[in-house]
Amino acid sequence: MDRATVTFHPQGAVVSAAVGSTVAEVARVAGVRVEVPCGGTGVCGGCAVVAEGDVSEPTADERRALSAADLARGVRLACRARVLGAVTVRPVSARVAGATRAVTSAAVEGYPVAAPGERHEATGARTLGAAVDVGTTTLAAALVDLRNGDVLATAAADNPQAAFGADVLARVAAAGTRGVEALQASVAGAVEALVTGLLAREGASPAALLEVVTAGNPAMTHLLYGIDPSPLAAAPYAGALTAPMRRTAASLGMGALGEVRVSSLPAVSAFVGGDAVAGAVVTRLADAPRGTLLVDLGTNGEVLLATGDGLLATSAAAGPAFEGGAIECGMRAEDGAIERVQWADGRLAVGTVGGAPARGICGSGLLDLVAALLDAGILDSEGRMRAAGPLGARARERDGEVVFEVADGVVLTQGDVRAVQLACGAVRAACTLLLEEARVPRGSVPRVRIAGGFGYHACERSLLRLGVLDESWAGRVHAAGNTSLAGAVAVLASPAAREAAEVVAAAARTLDLAPHPRFREVFVASLAFPDRP
Repeated sequence: MDRATVTFHPQGAVVSAAVGSTVAEVARVAGVRVEVPCGGTGVCGGCAVVAEGDVSEPTADERRALSAADLARGVRLACRARVLGAVTVRPVSARVAGATRAVTSAAVEGYPVAAPGERHEATGARTLGAAVDVGTTTLAAALVDLRNGDVLATAAADNPQAAFGADVLARVAAAGTRGVEALQASVAGAVEALVTGLLAREGASPAALLEVVTAGNPAMTHLLYGIDPSPLAAAPYAGALTAPMRRTAASLGMGALGEVRVSSLPAVSAFVGGDAVAGAVVTRLADAPRGTLLVDLGTNGEVLLATGDGLLATSAAAGPAFEGGAIECGMRAEDGAIERVQWADGRLAVGTVGGAPARGICGSGLLDLVAALLDAGILDSEGRMRAAGPLGARARERDGEVVFEVADGVVLTQGDVRAVQLACGAVRAACTLLLEEARVPRGSVPRVRIAGGFGYHACERSLLRLGVLDESWAGRVHAAGNTSLAGAVAVLASPAAREAAEVVAAAARTLDLAPHPRFREVFVASLAFPDRP
């Protein structure tokens, strides 16, 4: 088979690849992160790179997704461009991968800790445990002293499965075409690296580790434990895993951790997973006043409602926009990411992570920006962009659509706005239908807990302005942090919390939105942004 040399910059990675391979396939082999948000279907344009050298001619998908000017300077879709000979690959802009910022705080609150010796286990010197939040976009881990429940260290990393697709549906599809094993090995290796790194920071070895507890949505749990996720793709979801998993680390490919037990939290259903159960446990949602909402604003958004006699739960397919995914200038919350935007006194104030020059937009900045452009008159309530108002000069036409220049080299497109509308509409529709099902008047919601890393950084005003949350809930919205990780820590350190997780998973009722007779109507109505005088 003919081979070709492909060089990736700025990483400096050089790899020999089979002629005819796509750039995305070669990047995966080289260990270079090139995100493919749509899973390689060629529809999103999110895997754009500069590919120079002996590369195939642009495909119809590329000509549809990229401008003529971009194609002229060598911009290609990594999932479509094929290597024919020596090729050099660079990022589209100066953006490079940096340290991922994630919420990693976790502690055991309100649950009695049972030291290893009190668990009736032959623990020996194993006094440490690890909790891992297996998020669609980000992995977060905590090292815990099981004698007292103290969190000793935390760490976070990107979920490397992003190379197979940005959202759960893309990864379920990828598992069918590329094999569960490839996705399992990818995330298991990253979990192992996080846990061994935490142990090394504390001067401990895997011999001190008793257990690893994981919390994730159903798709992420299936893929971590090497289970076929195809039952999650369509009703009736027959065969989907909901019971807690228990495996050895070695059996999952985490050889450095040996025979350490790796356990998952139970799921409520095929679309409400262990991460939601963890959130309900750590916030004690089952005991909260009727109408209290717990909303996870991640890629696979889950919404839980305290009904007064139990919990009602559903899942909202928000997609990756909340975390900056599938956005032309979207990026992780790394140095240079626009994270705060405010329209005040006739000017647009922009703040970036680390105070660095703007290189792109992360999730919290994206919501702030859209809210600010609504207030400034650049966007109308239907999300249409126009060159109007004091900022009109920064809205210009590009390839037949209006784009807004946020900073030098950073723009917001009409497609980006549509992605935000879809994400906001999905969560709003989920909240609306849960409240209707439980017959809880919208205005009587006493409290809204926002879970997840994105929710921790999102501005309440922007969430209300965009209609993600109802404006009547102003002042009742509270960030709960990474409840998936915190819940996993509690389950790891407290048998009482583990029992509570099992009770929540068994007792919570679910509302499947896809076949709901009012879902389409409510979702479409939720796409418009709230009118303001």
